[in-house]
Amino acid sequence: MMKFEVERVAYNVLKEVYVSGAYVSISLPRALALANPTARPKITALVYGVIEKEKKIDYIISSLTKSVKNNVAILLKMGVYELIEGSEPEYAVVKRYVDFAKDRLFGTQGFVNAVLRKVGQVRMPTDDDSALSLSSGLPEWAIDIIKKDFGEEGKKIITAELPKRAHIRRNARITTADEFEKKISTLGEYTPTPFGYFVSASIMDGLDEKEFTRQSLASTIATNFYAQGMSGKVKVLDVCSAPGGKAVYIGELLPQAEVIACDVREHRVNLIRSYARRMGADMTVLLRDGREYDEKWSEAFDLVIVDAPCTGSGVAIGSPDVLRNKKASDVETLRALQLEILTVSSKYVRAGGYLAYSTCSVFKRENEEVVREFLSGGDFTLVSEKRLFPHVDGADGFYMAKMRKQV
Repeated sequence: MMKFEVERVAYNVLKEVYVSGAYVSISLPRALALANPTARPKITALVYGVIEKEKKIDYIISSLTKSVKNNVAILLKMGVYELIEGSEPEYAVVKRYVDFAKDRLFGTQGFVNAVLRKVGQVRMPTDDDSALSLSSGLPEWAIDIIKKDFGEEGKKIITAELPKRAHIRRNARITTADEFEKKISTLGEYTPTPFGYFVSASIMDGLDEKEFTRQSLASTIATNFYAQGMSGKVKVLDVCSAPGGKAVYIGELLPQAEVIACDVREHRVNLIRSYARRMGADMTVLLRDGREYDEKWSEAFDLVIVDAPCTGSGVAIGSPDVLRNKKASDVETLRALQLEILTVSSKYVRAGGYLAYSTCSVFKRENEEVVREFLSGGDFTLVSEKRLFPHVDGADGFYMAKMRKQV
């Protein structure tokens, strides 16, 4: 392993996230692919650790210094994270990051040394919401909504710990369940889930990319929920499909189905096409705005899926960076968009067909309240709805509802 490889790769990924606004889910895998395999677990832990504890880390840094440039701030975030969460002695962490600063940002090592040596002196706030925000990484406005929606249960939702390993599922077009599990059992540690596995990095490294896909546990549960009770040559439309995981998967669950997947941006449509090619999925992928009605699709589908744009608050419990650039007012903006897409999409469902609505949010304003308002129109009835909570299901927070059009 090269000197400072863990720190260097983690620093570069975090710089992309914090300075360029990149998604860690995209930047990190790309960086790990080029890193020494023995360094990958440490890099992953450091990157996600800094992001998950960002608010607490930033509080500590702002208590010790008032002005820090982006590059130095990122290095300090890494050092502070290792000091407050790691097991290495303080002096060793400080020395390593001072040496890294000298190597990476020469001239800043004295400042880095002065700040990191004082980390242990900072006292954290003890009032409930501020302390909860710093420990969970969620903004106080999100914590306030969750507590109002769920009362005492809200704190359990906010403080839940999700599995750190990746969740994958096999590609049923390529391999059987027995063949796949036999293979992964030889590659590393894994934990079965209802529709996939939590796996170690060594397993993903040892598999052909066509044999499996990374798909969250919540997403696999939601896709099975959509497909429940359906079979044969049904027509399925996924109106907000990118990156395409649910559309590709529903084609496996319903192998005779005709699947059409859409999204509003060209680059997102390209993601779906790339995903479908890798998985060998035969489906149609189109550039469409879910808010714009298309007459030729009127009452043409047995199942229409609206996995709507949302705050992502359910995912943010495990990845707080999801809410970094969002604010409380976005909930109402997104709610209006969700209702608009749902209303247009409902026109594509045949009589007796199904409309599935879902979000990766835990906010009731984006979930039950959207569905109740939509159902008040009288054309659909609620068949079933399901919620996933991290502290109960070990999955991202998720909401799903399935509605049937009146005959």
